[in-house]
Amino acid sequence: MQQIRIGLLGAGGVARSRHLPALRNCPEVLLSSVWSRNTDKASEVAREFGFQSVQKSWQDVIHSSDTDAVIIATPPPLHMPATLLALEADKHVLCQARMARNLTEARRMADAAEKANRITALYPPRPGLKGDRVMKRLLHDEHFVGAIREVRIAGMTHFAPGDNYQWQLDPEVMGVNAMTLGMWAEVALRWLGPIGTVSAVGQCHTKQRLSSHGDWVQSAVPDSLAVAATLESGAALSCHFSFGAAGGAGNSLEVYGSEGTLIYRFFDEEIWGSREGQPVDRIDIPPNEERQQTTDLEFVTAIQQGGRVSPNFTEGVQYMEFCEAVAYSMHARKTISLPLRRPAMEHWGKPLE
Repeated sequence: MQQIRIGLLGAGGVARSRHLPALRNCPEVLLSSVWSRNTDKASEVAREFGFQSVQKSWQDVIHSSDTDAVIIATPPPLHMPATLLALEADKHVLCQARMARNLTEARRMADAAEKANRITALYPPRPGLKGDRVMKRLLHDEHFVGAIREVRIAGMTHFAPGDNYQWQLDPEVMGVNAMTLGMWAEVALRWLGPIGTVSAVGQCHTKQRLSSHGDWVQSAVPDSLAVAATLESGAALSCHFSFGAAGGAGNSLEVYGSEGTLIYRFFDEEIWGSREGQPVDRIDIPPNEERQQTTDLEFVTAIQQGGRVSPNFTEGVQYMEFCEAVAYSMHARKTISLPLRRPAMEHWGKPLE
């Protein structure tokens, strides 16, 4: 088959540790061009992985006649403009998570993807992938927990913000994303179905942050979030995210039903469960059911042979909608019903007019 010529936007850790090792050894792929805001990084990546050229701008990567597909591995502000330009230029797009800064941008990306005759996909978080098929089988084929009644998500760790600028705490970069909110929402939607209502409260325990301009400003991106929600299935969902929880509960998703319990420990990639009256024990993930982080290769295969890659942009809109509902609920101090009729937030602390 003809090689797929791939251009890369961004040369950060995820690109270098995940995307490029997978693509470098794929004979169906030619690494054509790379761009990064840090030219030295782009040059290093080009030498290490064998890109044919380093481009001066991200637009040059997209417009290059030597590019068939673009991987967007940058912070969120570039996701929408790069996606729209790439689809306009008839290029396939694989975009890194989080999909966008807010629901407005996510919907524009999804609308453009629907109109384009190109493969579009999102890069899922690695935690939650290994046992994805097993969790779906246990929950929906074998009804391991019976009727799903309660779901609890924890994302509680300790993160010292420091005195330097960190884009993960900049609302203009993050939009309505925060901590592992969108990551675990994506997994929950995949396993448990749509969310019906959302009510959220949050805090900024770190009261000031350093802006990209070098000024100390009031914090807007929360480092603590408590979310009470309902699933369309009727189950109750509670979420607690925190960057200030020394010795906290870690990262997990727990499902409690009428007949049993399932617990997924995200970074350990372990499933634990019990039926009513039995102790909680580890549940094996058989090798033939493991889901690996093969999104890059699935993307290439879909370009060559057709088909779809999951998560796609429609799925991305769903978790972005949840994130926006959380941000809007915290801002407006009220319960929000999903789906949202219209976007509500530009970023944390800034509603749309």
